[in-house]
Formats: sequence, structure tokens, C-alpha cells
Amino acid sequence: MFDFLSRLKDLAIFQGSLNSKNYFEGWYFKQTSLDGKNKFAVIPGVSLSGSDDHAFIQVYDGTSRISNYVSYNLEEFTPKKDPFRVKLGNSVFKLTGIELDIPEFEIEGSLRYSDHFYYNSRWFERGVMGLYGYVPFMETYHGLISLDHKVQRNVNIRGKDHFFDEGRGYVEKDWGKSFPSSWIWMQSNDFPKPKTSLMVSVAIIPWLNSSFVGHITVLLFDNKILNFSTYRGGKITLLQEEKDGVRLKIETRKLCLEIKAFKGESVSLRSPIRGEMKGRTIESLSGILEVSLLSKQEDEILFSGTGSNSGLEIMDEKSDLIKKLGL
Repeated sequence: MFDFLSRLKDLAIFQGSLNSKNYFEGWYFKQTSLDGKNKFAVIPGVSLSGSDDHAFIQVYDGTSRISNYVSYNLEEFTPKKDPFRVKLGNSVFKLTGIELDIPEFEIEGSLRYSDHFYYNSRWFERGVMGLYGYVPFMETYHGLISLDHKVQRNVNIRGKDHFFDEGRGYVEKDWGKSFPSSWIWMQSNDFPKPKTSLMVSVAIIPWLNSSFVGHITVLLFDNKILNFSTYRGGKITLLQEEKDGVRLKIETRKLCLEIKAFKGESVSLRSPIRGEMKGRTIESLSGILEVSLLSKQEDEILFSGTGSNSGLEIMDEKSDLIKKLGL
């Protein structure tokens, strides 16, 4: 739909083609109110399975812990670039805000985004996946768009206003064929110190006739981004299941990032399997992330904070990730 160079330059725009088969693409817009009482994620996207091609909007009201999914004809999906914009039915999604009109769920409202902290990769990398973003035929591609931004205005859900004035927002996306067979994802930008954000994605990645565990890990604090991802030399040295979450340690030569992630109440969301939204993902918007960053050379704590209202998915019931890592 868009030319190759445009898609390389701007990962926010639609990366696929409506003529594709076994393909999905979805954008994840998350927002949390200043007091933390309202948390809401909305996912517009397309599902091209070859048998049930459609566009969709999936919403997750983290306050009432209700998720809903509505399908649209592909003719109602209108992506644009310069600047990025996706229109689905009567709803519009942009990096400057979203307009929601979803009568099936009794949802309508307008949210405005500003003061973004965008993820900017090195000139030779393709977004947060680095050089892996150029590799063809990967199962899933991931795009980190806005690590943190300010949210204003409100959304009315089933007759009740949810206010997000001075709240925080986050935007990412995925596209490809299927979600991994096993993964952990966590995200929070609701830390006591403003402009702090963490995103971690650990997954089993098919590679030729084998597979490996790869991870994308990005921490924003003090107006700087630290990238601990696999392609930047970050190594997972601890991954441990806990009764109510996981513990994770990622190390580079100079730094050590420690995370304790605690589950909150969760709901089931649809996820892609060969483009068809028939999988299930269990996600919480009420997780807690306890984060510490240490300097290994100076034995000094560089950052310590607790992220609340965190997104958390632990799709690793059989501990496949831990086994694959040899931990």
C-alpha cells in the first residue's frame, strides 16, 4: 500500500498490504489517568487469514477488567502516512490523539497526546529490532513508537466518563504472521519520576530450522534511552517464575537491570495465529514492575523505581523460555 522506503523510514505507518495472506498488523495505544484509577488500551488492526479477512478494534478497559472485539470490513480500514493516521469505521488513530466512536461497545470519546518521547534508533537500524528488523520472513516484527507522552480529555464507556487529563500514554505495534510460541511482555511508564518508561519483550524466535530466545529491552530515564536488547549485547542471566509473576535480570558489560514483575488482574485478548485472530493472550493492566539499574563497575544504583498500572503478559506456562535459556 505504501512504498518500501516509506515503510522503512516510518514504522508507525501500515507495513503490509491488504492483499497479503496469513498476515496481521496491530497498533497498541495505552493510557493511564494521573491518579491511576482509569487505564485503557485500544488496539486497531487488520487480520488477513485468507478465510476471514477483516479489520478490527480490540479494547481493554483495565478499570472494569472487560475486553471487547469488533470486526470491520476491510473497506472501512483507511491507513495514511505523512503524518501517520488510521481510520477504522468512525474511529481515528493518530500519534497526536485518538477519536473513538464504537457503538457496539458504547464507547465514544476523544484523547489528545502531546509531549512525546519517541524511540529513535541508530541510522542503520530498523526501529527497536535493530538489524533484525530487516530480516525477511520473521514470525513477528515489533515497533516501539512512543515510550511516553501526555494524555488529555476523556472516554465515555457504557455511560461513564473516564478522565485522563494529565495522564500518561504509550504506543507500540506488531505485524507479521503469528505471535511467538512462548513470550513475556511488560511495560510501564507510570513511575513516580516523570518521563520514565520501561518495555521488555522476551520470546522464542524461530530461526532457520531452529530457534533462540531473543529479547527487546528499553529503559527511558533522565531523558536518555538505554537499550539492553539482544542485538546490543544484553544477556538474560536470570529468569525465574514466581507465584505472582517473574524475576528477570539482564546484564551488559557495564550495567545490570533487575526487574521484579507482579501480575495484576487480567483479561483474555485475541492474538494472531497465521494472521487469524484466534489465539488468546492473557494481559494485565494492573501489574507492578520493581526496577533497579546498577553500575557493575562502580557497584552503584543508577536508578530504582516502581512502575504501577503496568501492562504484563506471561505466556510461558511450561517455562519454555527458562529451559531454552538454560537457566
